[in-house]
Amino acid sequence: MLIQLIKRSRLAVNPADISAMFIYSSNGDRVLEVKMRGGEAYRVRHQPECLDGDDIYQVHKQLMEAQ
Repeated sequence: MLIQLIKRSRLAVNPADISAMFIYSSNGDRVLEVKMRGGEAYRVRHQPECLDGDDIYQVHKQLMEAQ
């Protein structure tokens, strides 16, 4: 099962391949960072007000429920 991580690029990840994920603040923006077992790291900015923006809290919830 794949979960879409970033809408603009249509990047999807397999929750079983995630080694860590966390939400933090960077320059006033909220960011979801997802680290994969293969070493890749993806950072997603919280921009739910944009047409193709991401709601990191919704994505985080979907990833947690899928694990």
